[in-house]
Amino acid sequence: MLITGCDCPGAFNQPAKFNNQSGNVTYSQIGTFNRNGYTSFPLASGLVMTTGNVSLAAGPNSSGGATSSVSNYYAESQLASLATDDINGSASLEFDFIAMADEFAFNYVFGSEEYCEYVGSSYNDVFAFFLTGIDPVTFAVTTKNVAIIPGTVSTPVSINNVNSGNPCGSGGANTTYYINNPSGNGVEYDGYTTALSASAVIFACQTYHMKLAVANVGDNSLDSGVFLEEGSFYSPRVQVEEDWTMPTGGDTLIQNCRELDLNFEVERPSLTSTTSIVINTGGNAVLGVDYFMTMPTGDALTVENNSFFFPSGETSQLVHVRMSPNVHYPENQPTKTAYLYVVTQGCTGFGNLEECFRKFDTIVLHLRANDSVQLRDTAITVCDKLEYVEVTREGGTAPLTYEWIPATGITHPDSLATECLITESANYKVAAYDQWHCMTDTADVEVNIVPKPEFTVTYTPDHGCVPLPVTLQAQYTPSTAKLYWTVSSDTAYQYVDSAVTLHPSLPVPGYYDVSLLVESAPGCSDSLLYPGVIHVSDFPHAGFTFSPAEPENGEEVFFYNLSTGENITNYVWNFGDGHSSYVEEPSHAYHLTESDLMTVHLTVTNSDGCSDDTVQVIPVEDNFAFFVPNTFTPNNDGHNDVFLPKVNDVVNYEFVIYTRTGELIFYTNNTGQGWDGFLEEKPAPEGIYVWKINYAKIGTPNEMMARTGTITLVR
Repeated sequence: MLITGCDCPGAFNQPAKFNNQSGNVTYSQIGTFNRNGYTSFPLASGLVMTTGNVSLAAGPNSSGGATSSVSNYYAESQLASLATDDINGSASLEFDFIAMADEFAFNYVFGSEEYCEYVGSSYNDVFAFFLTGIDPVTFAVTTKNVAIIPGTVSTPVSINNVNSGNPCGSGGANTTYYINNPSGNGVEYDGYTTALSASAVIFACQTYHMKLAVANVGDNSLDSGVFLEEGSFYSPRVQVEEDWTMPTGGDTLIQNCRELDLNFEVERPSLTSTTSIVINTGGNAVLGVDYFMTMPTGDALTVENNSFFFPSGETSQLVHVRMSPNVHYPENQPTKTAYLYVVTQGCTGFGNLEECFRKFDTIVLHLRANDSVQLRDTAITVCDKLEYVEVTREGGTAPLTYEWIPATGITHPDSLATECLITESANYKVAAYDQWHCMTDTADVEVNIVPKPEFTVTYTPDHGCVPLPVTLQAQYTPSTAKLYWTVSSDTAYQYVDSAVTLHPSLPVPGYYDVSLLVESAPGCSDSLLYPGVIHVSDFPHAGFTFSPAEPENGEEVFFYNLSTGENITNYVWNFGDGHSSYVEEPSHAYHLTESDLMTVHLTVTNSDGCSDDTVQVIPVEDNFAFFVPNTFTPNNDGHNDVFLPKVNDVVNYEFVIYTRTGELIFYTNNTGQGWDGFLEEKPAPEGIYVWKINYAKIGTPNEMMARTGTITLVR
């Protein structure tokens, strides 16, 4: 039988032996036991080895006790040093083992029929558990009994050392570890020990030899036996459980973020206070520089002394591993690696046991710097819809993962820059993190979807004279939109403004374009152009001449227009006598009561209402005359042949001649026509005739006047 706690080098070439014989067990002195319903017996099951036949170990106890029945008699000479008489029938079990830790133990009960009558006599049966191997103190190969009284260094467990006196119950040594059994409790023996532990400090990964032996002393009359508890042979191998501060990320230490707790565990509490764990380091990361290991107390494990003890009675011990917070790794420098070889103190006592170390728990750690990452908050205002969005990242050299929350409308929610289709205003969060969730940050993304603007424009007036003050005004939605006005003329003049209402004065003649751009968000705008909608005119220049230069009263005066300017549409003449005209070149006759200077005023206006005026003074001569001769001689001598009154500057003229009897003989309304002295184509007789003239002066055409008189016709 081979018993091992690790897979270290060094072959086991010695099989287990019973009574110095290997092979199948045929002896009646060894077997298995099970206490079944006798729960007061300290051990439940296991291996039993007796000085007699194992079948006699079963109870109930009978008066006189069981006698030995030894077959295949074997005398165990190694027990002689413990006996007070000759060694007789005995049984021994021996085997080799290698432990994973620097201690081992197993549980047992020793019982005998020699209790209590033979306590103190020479017939004390003996037993021992002999351990042979390298002593961790002296480094020498020694053999020692490990079945000793608890709390002592070398006092063996025996009938004389663990008893309740003679007769039974009268006291004795180490009675704490004794159970009296005079009436039987499933076991034949009159007394037996409590469950005891055999243990020793050893070197881990070294081969040790174990011999378990029990023997009669003096005679073979009464049996003794050793019960070995099933499954109790134990070397506290240390299991290392890695407990990361963040579960994801494999075996990577991260600066100021991801750390590791190494929880060293054993199945049972430490057997001795000397059990310790050693962590041997390797790799290109340096303990104490690139990373640290500390105990829960805060004490550091260093390269020089990287070991610790299990606290008494504890089954676990914690070591905290963290990366140095101030080590900087350039981006082009590979990540460092640390190897932690976990062994027991005993493994370190002999030469190079690298291969053995590797059979224990080996922890591989990678060290990575933790560069910070920062996402910038983003506010976006767009027109109608957003089709692309990007969040700015600063820092962070490791591969990062991104997440948009929510992902509604986002084409690639795992990217900082992504196509999207967002048609309504919304708020998003974008998270960035590495695989260990060490470099993390979030950014708020505010998306404002703004409708395209709608607007109307008014401009008044749309024409006028230079400089023309105008009013431009817009009605628009949304109210937050920005306005950009441009007013430009065909003469390179330009006016730009962003007010809602403008009052520019247009300084040069020409046609003006009006344009308005309304922007509700960057890229969200609409515009209108009104080409040539405002016309600014220059003023015309009024001018004229007239003829004749000095007209007589009642004489027709002709006016000649000399005005200049574009699109003159209106002419207003004021002749100074209350009369006016609206034609381009009028004529006018003055009818004055006397000579006078007349002021003529001309105003010209173009189609845009721009006007100019001018005045000139016209001298009008009043030539009114009224003379009627009293005699005329129609004798064809060329002198005074016609009766013609001298009348100037009259209107509504009527000249009539009557005979003295009142017969009308002549009529005319022409101031230039006179009477030639004929009646019905015959010369009128000499004599006196009556004349009458009706007239009105040119200056007072509505005031008719009449004059009468006589004319003497002489032949």
